Amino acid sequence: MFLKKKDTEDIFCIAVFPEKELTFEELDEYSDRFEEAGNIEVVSEVNLSERNIEILSKKFPEAEISSPSFAVLKLDRDRIKEETKKMERKFKWKKLFNSIPHEEYLIVETKTMFDFRYALLYTRDVEKVVTFLEKQN
Repeated sequence: MFLKKKDTEDIFCIAVFPEKELTFEELDEYSDRFEEAGNIEVVSEVNLSERNIEILSKKFPEAEISSPSFAVLKLDRDRIKEETKKMERKFKWKKLFNSIPHEEYLIVETKTMFDFRYALLYTRDVEKVVTFLEKQN
């Protein structure tokens, strides 16, 4: 009997906290740069809200949380599945009739991916993100 080797390569998400709204070209430049350095699933522009600042300040007390900056998070598919199941239990009747809106799944996935309590790195330096990703390979 052959055992299938489980893929254990880490996949990451990058949150970009810009000073001003990024253009598609600027976001693509970041995506290309980070994808060259590591196994990236998502690079997304995220609002540095008061709640996000509070969470990041607790997680990284030595860092000055401000824009522009970046946060690196590990994509945890198990947590996404668990949060999706919770949402489906909340809408159990809609689940029964297969009528949960696709947007609800996207909201759960995004909230789970960008839960900054699980951030691995916060920095204002693009090169530190690249170095971190390269070390993860």
